[in-house]
Amino acid sequence: MGDCMQKKILLICNYFAPDNTIAAVRTSKLAKYLKQNGYEIQVIAEKKNAATEDEILKKDTEGIEVCYAYQSKFYKTFYKKYQEIIQPYKQKRFNNLENRYRINPKTGNMEFYPFETAYPFLGSLDYVVGLIKQYDLFLDIKKVLRKCNDFDCVITSYGDAFSLFAGRYFHKYHKETTWVFDIRDAVWRYKFTPCYVSWIAKIFERQIWRSADCILGVSKGICKRVPPKYRKKVHCLTNGYDISDRDRLSMVRLDTPKLIFTYTGSMYGGIQDLSVLFQAVREAVSRGEIDEDGLEFHYAGNDLAYEIFKSQAQKYELGKNCVTHGKLSHKEALALQQQSDVLIVASYDYQNNQGGVITGKALEYMSAQRPIVAIIMGDIEQSELADIIRRTKLGIAYEDAHKEEDYDKLYAYICRLYKEFAETGEIEHNPDKKELRKYDYRNLCKRFIKIMNQIGK
Repeated sequence: MGDCMQKKILLICNYFAPDNTIAAVRTSKLAKYLKQNGYEIQVIAEKKNAATEDEILKKDTEGIEVCYAYQSKFYKTFYKKYQEIIQPYKQKRFNNLENRYRINPKTGNMEFYPFETAYPFLGSLDYVVGLIKQYDLFLDIKKVLRKCNDFDCVITSYGDAFSLFAGRYFHKYHKETTWVFDIRDAVWRYKFTPCYVSWIAKIFERQIWRSADCILGVSKGICKRVPPKYRKKVHCLTNGYDISDRDRLSMVRLDTPKLIFTYTGSMYGGIQDLSVLFQAVREAVSRGEIDEDGLEFHYAGNDLAYEIFKSQAQKYELGKNCVTHGKLSHKEALALQQQSDVLIVASYDYQNNQGGVITGKALEYMSAQRPIVAIIMGDIEQSELADIIRRTKLGIAYEDAHKEEDYDKLYAYICRLYKEFAETGEIEHNPDKKELRKYDYRNLCKRFIKIMNQIGK
């Protein structure tokens, strides 16, 4: 491609605006800022039948042409019948929160206990049916891909296999077009996949490493999953925040004299565990350093996730301090963050699970300019999320890998926040703005453009 800048880009993804999901943020923000930098963007995405739309992302991507892939009538009929058979087993499996995660007897680590492990045959069938769904979506836009002749670059954002199938097919017939393979989630989690079907995933994976001109990973941990012989193709491009999302949001905090801790987003019991935070608060209450009635823990998300959140608080008799806002739109969640005093992150980082997890929610929090308390479970002693929080001076990161040392720091930090709020009615927060700017989507997009311009040199 030489030194000239690509001007026309095809983006293929499962999630895109106006999907009200965190997965749609990365693709939509990249498209937004690529367009602002003079690129012509065309998107092929899976059509979602979402009950709600993200009005912020919808506005961000106005004027961008989107071609949707639809499920065939045959697959819809097949899937409806399939769900009638398998749903009772899934419901039984997921109704028990404590049964979703198990201690691995070999490692001693808490690990996700997936459906396909609980029900090997049905789990394998479910995995194959999922691949069929993605291939069915791909077939819907196959003819469109053959006719796309004038793109300088195709970006496929992996979260589901549809984008993978489509990207590989496009690149097969348009080898002169640069293929950027964007990994926003772990590619083929073998550990979660029964061995008698994982060979399918491994074949696809090898083809991707060989064929893609550039591989983007949202974290260093994800990038390390790429075999060493292909590492020259790999670049780390994290998720980020968009400061413009907070335009016209109310800066007035919630109407309460209490110190407000807030968590927004999903939560998975077992690997996302805030118990140590509630433990520290309970200890501070017992020692008289915190008034139990002087703080609240606010939650925004679905009801099932709130039950996990509240159950962790109840272990330390803080359930009455929990407040739920239910599931909010993206704009409403941003407003709640803005109206709070402290923002909570629950993450995980295991050597043999998904090393290198940087939750998108933590990066979104950056733009709120509020102290962040991150609780990171797992056996990795220096997680990427903890490193980011410390470098940006956003708050404090507790890592379970060295719990004794970090617990004392967490306890002292919470007590300091409470004392400062009790005395002044506010909390001083001075993050490193230079470091923060690295995660602004405007700057991330500029870095992405530099990467594209280097390809082929």
